[in-house]
Amino acid sequence: MTTSKRHTERKTVWEHLQFRLLFITVFVWFLGQAVITRVKLVRQHELNCWQEAKRAAHSVAPYAFMRI
Repeated sequence: MTTSKRHTERKTVWEHLQFRLLFITVFVWFLGQAVITRVKLVRQHELNCWQEAKRAAHSVAPYAFMRI
């Protein structure tokens, strides 16, 4: 295996790890927000807090890795 190929693989593994950490952080943030919203009884039509937080995290986290 060449040095450049190993460097590329490490980079992709590192980027994958960064994305997972960012996703977990954003997910926890949105889960807390969903629980607070549920306790306040503002929105009752959502399926559950877990799905709401997961959907919100999936919609926000990828934008952190966009390259312009």
